Amino acid sequence: MLEKTQEFISCEENYEDAWICNCGNTPNSEGFYPCNSKGIEVEPTENDWDGISYVCADCGRIINQDTLEVIGHREEK
Repeated sequence: MLEKTQEFISCEENYEDAWICNCGNTPNSEGFYPCNSKGIEVEPTENDWDGISYVCADCGRIINQDTLEVIGHREEK
């Protein structure tokens, strides 16, 4: 049985906030937005957001902002 490997995005050297998604998206292109567990954009408030999840506005990868691990993919738009 094949094990699923963890997927991570990267960031520009010396710029932690300059994320580069595996699809090529950056903050200066489509960007990244706070989201819920389904990848739906939400306001970054305690009631709507878990405080760590961002969605890539281009491909829908859901990213843990603390580790840059891809933790899911957006469901249907």
